[in-house]
Amino acid sequence: MSNSVSAIPGQPKAPVHSAGPPAAGAVAFIVGCGRSGTTILGTILSHHEDVSYVNDRFDLWIRPFGVTDIWGHRYDAPRYNPRVALTEADVPVEGRQRFYELLEFERRGRQVLVEKLAINNFRIGFLMGLCPEASIISIVRHGCEVAWSIEAKVNAGQWYGKGDAKWEHLVSYAKSNGYDHLLPLCKTAWDRALLEWRMSVEAAERYLAVKAPRRLLRLRYEEMIENPEGLCDRLESFLDLKPSAAMRHFARSEVRRKNPTAHQRPGGIPASAEAIAGDTLRRLGYSL
Repeated sequence: MSNSVSAIPGQPKAPVHSAGPPAAGAVAFIVGCGRSGTTILGTILSHHEDVSYVNDRFDLWIRPFGVTDIWGHRYDAPRYNPRVALTEADVPVEGRQRFYELLEFERRGRQVLVEKLAINNFRIGFLMGLCPEASIISIVRHGCEVAWSIEAKVNAGQWYGKGDAKWEHLVSYAKSNGYDHLLPLCKTAWDRALLEWRMSVEAAERYLAVKAPRRLLRLRYEEMIENPEGLCDRLESFLDLKPSAAMRHFARSEVRRKNPTAHQRPGGIPASAEAIAGDTLRRLGYSL
């Protein structure tokens, strides 16, 4: 059976050549629940002259690893039993070489390749199993703000993939990881989004509490918005990059809050937030 990927047109094909796991400092993965600021963080880094940035390139993962395809992009995805959460033990031998070739191709000779795909917040162990020397940049944002942003994507048909495949996989994850009692509370797209946020950030918390990578930078969305130039300093120091005037110019001119805070939102925070994620929000320093 063919392992080709369908429904992802226009992606470049990497040349076939020998490549191994990236060396220390060559690859950085941005992780965080979707809509937590991962994209703007990656875009800031994309303006650095020594960075190559790949954003939401599903093909980089699902072409070599069918198990990652929870959206149903591959016609043969069910064959691989795709799952939301993946660990070191889930890294297959088949596909590794191809994955390393794709990463090296996308790095395009620059000092650092920065990759971002939000579902990888559930899969940090998988990332580290593949690339033990990779840098991890972890970002968190108020879960209620994340839920509103995800809700807008859901309403536009841009979040759960074919036939809501991603939501069905999230339900399976919830049932297998002690969140099943919260599923009946998810009556709206916002509720579902808040549960996804909680499961995502707690999956990352559990992994990082036990096996924190040697190269780990933790960020908060609110700090990025308040002091984008200070963030540039932290990113350059963490990734051993030279100072970049272009990156600072972009951060200074483009990075700002564009939506109301959770407590400024008209209508306030839905009452369901407490039961779905109240304790998690408070543990991370966010109020209801």
